[in-house]
Amino acid sequence: MIAYLDTNAFDHLYKKIGCTAADIANLRKKIYSRELSIRPSIHVLSEILLDRRARPELLVARVKLTLSLANFRRMVKACDQLLIDDMRAYATRGEADRPYVSADLQNTISAGISELVETDGEELDEEMVAALEAARQRKEWFPGWLKVHDEAVAEFSEIGFEEYFKSELPSVMEAYARFAGVLDACRERGFDGLFDLRSIRAAAGIVLSFSYSRRFQGRAPTESDFFDLGHVPCAAAVADTFVTNNARLREALSRVPLEGFEVIDLPAFLARLA
Repeated sequence: MIAYLDTNAFDHLYKKIGCTAADIANLRKKIYSRELSIRPSIHVLSEILLDRRARPELLVARVKLTLSLANFRRMVKACDQLLIDDMRAYATRGEADRPYVSADLQNTISAGISELVETDGEELDEEMVAALEAARQRKEWFPGWLKVHDEAVAEFSEIGFEEYFKSELPSVMEAYARFAGVLDACRERGFDGLFDLRSIRAAAGIVLSFSYSRRFQGRAPTESDFFDLGHVPCAAAVADTFVTNNARLREALSRVPLEGFEVIDLPAFLARLA
């Protein structure tokens, strides 16, 4: 199993909310036996390390726990870079790009984490902080698509999600490809192939699912939902299981057609591994 845990799932593990030390020990056992691999994204690291409220020693403790569980040699790119790179790779080669951060960025982060641990959280490498700040800012780009789509969407009477999804998907895909500067090339190759890329399918799907919830179910996304949206394409690109404790995000993502991909909460994930 390859899993992606968002930041709130790692936070619950650290604080032992809805889990026990035995659950964490079993999680490590599955990882060491290679039955499970957890892939983090740069967003997870930025959300942990840029928490200015955390005391230095607690920051180090959280990082150590996360490092002991997640494979930081396979750190997923920031969500917007992931989507743009995948669209451009599709336009030129007909396939997704490599989803992980560059070797240079990986080395910067590894060196910064080493310094953080060695100084008990008192020192944060400036180069690493700059990279994480950039990732945090880039994450804000993706939820903006939900707001843009809501403003442009056609008016409907009562409609099911599947019909709404099929109706609105072309406009979302064109908007993404136009933003990446590859609209004509994607049209030539075909948007069906672009939609087959997991990151793109998840990104378009979650935008349409939240848009549908707001328009037809009276549920506007919360700030927490916007905060967590950027994890969705990252998870879909590299994992078969997405672990999040955001119930609204789970509900919205569960109706998006993503074969071989599921979204569950942390207690359910740990129970499956038991």
